[in-house]
Amino acid sequence: MKAATALICMLVPLTQAAATTSTQETPIPESCPVTRATPETQFKPSSVPRGLAPESMVFWYGSDSLYTALDPSGRWRGIASPAGTRNKSFWFRNNAEWLSERPYQLKLTYRQLDTTGPMYSGSEVTNAMIGKEVAMLTMLELPTRGCWEVTASYKNAHVSFVTWVD
Repeated sequence: MKAATALICMLVPLTQAAATTSTQETPIPESCPVTRATPETQFKPSSVPRGLAPESMVFWYGSDSLYTALDPSGRWRGIASPAGTRNKSFWFRNNAEWLSERPYQLKLTYRQLDTTGPMYSGSEVTNAMIGKEVAMLTMLELPTRGCWEVTASYKNAHVSFVTWVD
């Protein structure tokens, strides 16, 4: 139980710090079709992972095969650095058996939509225990300000969302 509590303590500050450091957010341009929390986009997992962030700070997006938690505003929040804005990206699926799976088959790709540039691919994937739930975990670092499309693939499941980086 101590390990789960420590993990929860590590996760929540990233979300809270990002929410408090971004006091002067620029409006998201209409040309960036960010994925926002709407009745059409929200997914209700059969088993809600507890401890990732309060329900008011995230919404679930995807399907039973692959889903993640997103910021309801459509923004990518995290720690800003010269290398970009980064945060932990947790991915779930119903009836997961990731503890016996190595290497993890989650693949992330991302590209900037408001400029021409390269396609990026995600970093190393590990697992995380959140309460009794198992998640695939990776660090997602979006390198520049702008409109980004992120696509996650796990076996035959694919989820894409669009987010804005300040």
